[in-house]
Amino acid sequence: MDSLFFLNLNKKIISLLMVVFYAAVNAQCIPYTGQPMISGNTYCLNGNLNVGTNISIPNGATLLIQSGQLQSVDIQVVGVLDIGDGASVKSTGTIKVGSFGSQQNSKITLGTKSFLSLVGSVIQEDPTFGGFFPGTTSVIEMGTSSVVEICGTFTQQSTTYPSVEYIGIPTGKAYCIAKADVSGGGGASIISDDSQIVAIAMGSVTGLGMGNASFCGPNATKAMCPALWPEGLSEDKTSCGNAPVIIDDMDGVCTKPGMAGAPDGFTKFGITVQQKNEAWPENIPNGFLALESKSKGFVVTRVQHVSQTPQPGDAIADPKEGMLLYDIQDKCIKLYNGTEWKCVQQSCND
Repeated sequence: MDSLFFLNLNKKIISLLMVVFYAAVNAQCIPYTGQPMISGNTYCLNGNLNVGTNISIPNGATLLIQSGQLQSVDIQVVGVLDIGDGASVKSTGTIKVGSFGSQQNSKITLGTKSFLSLVGSVIQEDPTFGGFFPGTTSVIEMGTSSVVEICGTFTQQSTTYPSVEYIGIPTGKAYCIAKADVSGGGGASIISDDSQIVAIAMGSVTGLGMGNASFCGPNATKAMCPALWPEGLSEDKTSCGNAPVIIDDMDGVCTKPGMAGAPDGFTKFGITVQQKNEAWPENIPNGFLALESKSKGFVVTRVQHVSQTPQPGDAIADPKEGMLLYDIQDKCIKLYNGTEWKCVQQSCND
């Protein structure tokens, strides 16, 4: 009986401690209603809020959009703007990230399926003063299936580090879209070093390299890079507000079960780097050639680029129907159907 009483008492103490802990955490997060922010504080927004004035997030302060949407005019981010999973920020003005030469870290972070959409421009200022004070950054961190849609210009001052970073799952991607002109500090300036960042520049690009980003531009159109172009992105440069449609379309993949029934035959030829299984490859239905390895990949022919409709200067001068290759520029495996090169993509098998 005493042991049972002690166990019940422990449960009550643990429950009480948990209540106190969560209360303390929530007490540290000040509900955001549009008030001026103070360094050292964290402000949280749950739900929708339209702030008709400019917003300033000072160094040491964090504005966390936990759910819903924040709408504002100009936003100065010298601290942290954290847009949580599924949340969003819309701006009718300009967003500045960082303060030039300040030697203070600043960032905008986007969670899974969150977006930042603005009519105005994005200016990423460099706290390192062109690299004279290394060690600090002003960056945009993008999670899985997140979207940054800049309908104005994009200006990157940093020359020693990329301004856009990917923080989502390795197999995911995020879209950074600039509908107007893009400029950088020249030299070694790059937009991103992460291939999961799909950077689309629908205007001119000066003084800024693509790095390892999956890049389409300058003056990007859907025909220029169909494999990178997201469904829901309008080619009209004056059309703003595509971000939520792009996120919705990322989930619009159709899958259907395989066909049932008896196979027509079995595979007769196989290449393996493993110990030969007596039943392999004869246990694989409806195949001609089977390849097998646990640590090696199958590399198809790699070429720099082939246009959707074959053009003079393409890597393949005279393509044949059924030809397969990997397009380095468009970052996809392409199939020539006798008329056009098409990226092999998952879709409905209608």
